[in-house]
Amino acid sequence: MMLKRLGTIILLFLIFASPVRADATTVSGISGDLVCQCGCMMVLSNCSHAGCAVREAMTTLIAQKIDGGQSKEQIIQSFVAQYGEQVLASPPKRGFNLTAWILPFAAILGGGGVIYVALKKWVRRGRQSQPSAMVEAEAGNEEYQHQLEKELKDFTEKGFR
Repeated sequence: MMLKRLGTIILLFLIFASPVRADATTVSGISGDLVCQCGCMMVLSNCSHAGCAVREAMTTLIAQKIDGGQSKEQIIQSFVAQYGEQVLASPPKRGFNLTAWILPFAAILGGGGVIYVALKKWVRRGRQSQPSAMVEAEAGNEEYQHQLEKELKDFTEKGFR
């Protein structure tokens, strides 16, 4: 019992004493939110140009700003001020840019709705035309039935040729 309490106290101490920060600002975390400005239009952390000077300059600047104590938002805003909103890997979720976030989902929902309505009409049309097709088939079957009976009679009388 005493050992269990001591273990719990030590565990709680270790949890609260650990220096891990969940929102730690890192160069790779920030470079994943920015686009390299060398013209490749790739995310800064994924720029594949060998020896890309722009990528190196941007990541060095990010590291300097982190060392200077700036937050992730401050660093990103400084790049937006320098390069404009085109430096952002994803458009901000406000204003006109909100359409870039909403439009794909609206198009998928709208397309699904159109497909649903078209399928409902198609099934309804198929159910309505089924009885009339049966009547037409039965009317045409009499002629074929007489033809079949005549050919069977001829076959039984004359045999196989």
